[in-house]
Amino acid sequence: MKAGYLGVILLLAFVVWWLPDPRKEHEKKSESPLNPEIRSTPPDNQPVLADDMLERYGSEDSSDPEDLRRFARFLDSVFLLVKQRDTSNYATNPDLALFLLGSNSHQSPFLRKDSPALNDRGELVDRHGTPLIVHPISRKLLEIRFAGPDRKPYTSDDLLWPSPGQ
Repeated sequence: MKAGYLGVILLLAFVVWWLPDPRKEHEKKSESPLNPEIRSTPPDNQPVLADDMLERYGSEDSSDPEDLRRFARFLDSVFLLVKQRDTSNYATNPDLALFLLGSNSHQSPFLRKDSPALNDRGELVDRHGTPLIVHPISRKLLEIRFAGPDRKPYTSDDLLWPSPGQ
């Protein structure tokens, strides 16, 4: 009889040990996936997609058209990885920046805070420091505008992705 009680006690102790701590579950649920401070730095300095794809972005040995191509390829790659997406989640420059910093369905950063593609205010910028203009065309397609060397949007030196006619 005593062996039966001991078995029940051991079983209960194992179940209590094995069950997740509800306090920790509550802490996990209270984390906001949209808080850029939580997800913007890759753990343990793990590489992010932009490390390679935007390596020469804004450098002296690059150009506006090359930067736009790099940025477009980078975004295309991110969007291939993040299948469930909606441009309403990143319809503005700051929203797209947060999306790339880790506030996305994968909660994965694709861009670092110290990227040359970001300014001090957390906006995506071209090589001249001018914020990119983000314009949703459809639920899955964005138009990105670089203001160009004159730093004024909607002038003749602007660069557009996708380019007109694509």
